[in-house]
Amino acid sequence: MLKTPVASPAVILEGLRLLGHADIRWLVIIPTLLNLILFSAATWFAAAWVSDWLNWLIASVPEWLEWLVWIIWLLFALLALVVYSFTFTLFANLIGSPFYGIIAERVIALERNASEVDETQISTSALLAIAWGSFCRELQIIAYMLPRTLGIALLTVMISFVPVINIVAPLIAGSWAAWSLALQYLDYPADSDKLSFAEVRQRAGKQRLLSLSFGLSALLAAAIPLVNLLLLPATVIGGTLLWCRQYSEV
Repeated sequence: MLKTPVASPAVILEGLRLLGHADIRWLVIIPTLLNLILFSAATWFAAAWVSDWLNWLIASVPEWLEWLVWIIWLLFALLALVVYSFTFTLFANLIGSPFYGIIAERVIALERNASEVDETQISTSALLAIAWGSFCRELQIIAYMLPRTLGIALLTVMISFVPVINIVAPLIAGSWAAWSLALQYLDYPADSDKLSFAEVRQRAGKQRLLSLSFGLSALLAAAIPLVNLLLLPATVIGGTLLWCRQYSEV
C-alpha cells in the first residue's frame, strides 16, 4: 500500500467492502441503529442552530461590507459542516466504541493472515472485556481532545469576525478535526496491540501527511447524511487496515 494521501480514502472504501464479512457484519448492526437516533437528533439541532446563527451573523454585517456576505456565508457553512461532522463522529464513536474495539480485533486477525476468527474460542467475558476497554479508552481520548477542541473553537470564533483573516478559520478547524479523527480511528487497532494513546500520537506524527489525509477522509465521510452511518464502521476498518500496513512497525 502506498504511503501517500491517496491511500486514505482507499482504505475506507476497502472497509466498506468488508462490512459484509461474516466475522464483522453482526458487530455493525447495533451501533448503526444507535447512531441513526443520534444522527436524527444531531441533524435537527444543527439545522436549527446554523439557521439562527447565520441569520444573526448576516444581519450584523455593516452596509459597507455587504458585498462580503456571500463569502461570510460560505465560510460559515464550511465551518458549520466541520463542527457538525466532528461532533457527530465524536459522540457516535463513543456509543459504538464497545463494538468498534471488537471490530478492530477481527480486522487485525484477518489482515495479519490469521485464520478465520473462531468465535467459539472467544469467551463472552473476553468480548465484554474488549468492549469495556474500548469504551474506557474512548473516554481517555475525549479527555485529551475536549480542552484542545474548546481552545481551537474559541480561536476559530475569534478569527471568524476578522475580515480577510477569517478565511483561515475553516482551515484551522478542519485541520484539528482531521488530526483528532485520525488519532481516534488509529487508536482502536493500537489499543488491540496494547499500545498507549501517547504512542499512537507519536506514530501518527511521524507520518503526519498520511494521518491528516486519513483524518480528512474520515471527516468527509462523516459529513455525508445517512451514508455516514455505514461509513463510520467502515472507517474503523479502514483505520485498522492503515494501522497494520503503515503504522504498526513505525
